Amino acid sequence: MNHKPIVLWEPKATIASDDACTTILQYKLPRAPSTIRPPYQPPHGSEIKLRYVPPLVYFCMRALAEYPDQIHALGAARLFYEAPRSADQFDILSALIPTYRPFDGNSEDFDMTLVDPRLWAVLVQVFEGLPPVFRQYKLPLSDAHLPLLQTIPSTKHFSLITCLSLTRCKTLTDDTVMELRHLHTLAALDVSATGLGTWGISRLAKSLAWTETGFAQSAERRGPWGLRVLDLRNCINIDDKVFQWLDRFPLLSVVGAWKR
Repeated sequence: MNHKPIVLWEPKATIASDDACTTILQYKLPRAPSTIRPPYQPPHGSEIKLRYVPPLVYFCMRALAEYPDQIHALGAARLFYEAPRSADQFDILSALIPTYRPFDGNSEDFDMTLVDPRLWAVLVQVFEGLPPVFRQYKLPLSDAHLPLLQTIPSTKHFSLITCLSLTRCKTLTDDTVMELRHLHTLAALDVSATGLGTWGISRLAKSLAWTETGFAQSAERRGPWGLRVLDLRNCINIDDKVFQWLDRFPLLSVVGAWKR
């Protein structure tokens, strides 16, 4: 299933005219996320090839990386990650992520943006005991794979929590805020010092809904039901009427600053 990227964009018109002096309104579209090469996507033809035959688990992880939202269907069984004891010993993480070197002195500061988010989502669902650096993953809101990650269901072993910072974002408005309804695992949202107003909060609150998935299947929640922290500081378009809409978020506990 193809998921539409989440892009905050407020179209602005410019007035132009043609040779017949006809007034024309021109709108500039945002750059398509698919045209922007993310850091985890190597240039064509530059993929690192292994000099050995890896075990079966390597090929399984590569195949599953296309379907991070289906890992829960495999059941509750998980694999335990066993860190290598020497640089010569096989390491599944180094095989899948050639830039990750566990014996490097800076392995704790490894840049996770070099890892495909789909592969990361598969690894954290399948393996126990991964290094601490794999507990968090940062990526842009417009990343092409973010909507796919938002469809990963929670299990007793795994739950995806999304924290989004849009402070001082000029393209966040009462209209574009509706794009955030696709963040089903959103837990903390920082919209401080933006043009977002009470009307925008009300629209986002109304996006909480139940969706029927099919015949004889239970309904699923859609929208940011799990929102717990909301930072509205310095939003000049927010007034006291916002409180009636904040009550729509059942888990909202903090309205103010949050520590990143």
